[in-house]
Amino acid sequence: MAAKGQAAVKKKIAPRKPAVKKAAPKAASGDAWPPTSISEEKVKGATGRGWMGWFVILNNMKATSLPHKEVARRLKEEYGAPSWWCQMIAVEYERARGGRKTNERAGGTFAVNVTKVMPVGLSKLFATATTEKWFPLGSFAETSKTTDKYWRGKWKGAQKLEFGFYAKGDGKAQIALEISGLENAEAVETARATWKTAMERLATLL
Repeated sequence: MAAKGQAAVKKKIAPRKPAVKKAAPKAASGDAWPPTSISEEKVKGATGRGWMGWFVILNNMKATSLPHKEVARRLKEEYGAPSWWCQMIAVEYERARGGRKTNERAGGTFAVNVTKVMPVGLSKLFATATTEKWFPLGSFAETSKTTDKYWRGKWKGAQKLEFGFYAKGDGKAQIALEISGLENAEAVETARATWKTAMERLATLL
């Protein structure tokens, strides 16, 4: 029998380890998740789905085993993604899976996108934008045009220009430009700055 007054032995409790906060998932290429080139709000507002929704679709499609054109076509035909957006969704998915560098396209060339919402209706924006009066210096050869929707052509011979036009309601419309066939990342930044300035010039003509 233990002696009277003997101190009770207290059970030692190991201190709790602080909870480890899991980092947000990152793309295989090292880019941030979700993609930062186009915000979650923009992609969801334009397509009805956020980045995660589209990536789940592409995972189920096994898009990494398909050619880029096939992925973009299926996004448009089977899931209703607008033409410009189906290209961007496919590209961001390829980047996230480590298949491409930022702004890189099929074949190793680069492309850049510039968009701007203008305070005019869709028809007026289309009519004014397709005059070329606001273009930077360079030669443009039209290849196709669909009123109030698309305008495509060759730029400076080897490059391609594609414009998309979208109604935004309340007397507003958006112009979305993609210029492709750029040689490298440096050319991307030069083209981005050039066309941003050009779009500011377009705004003064409206």
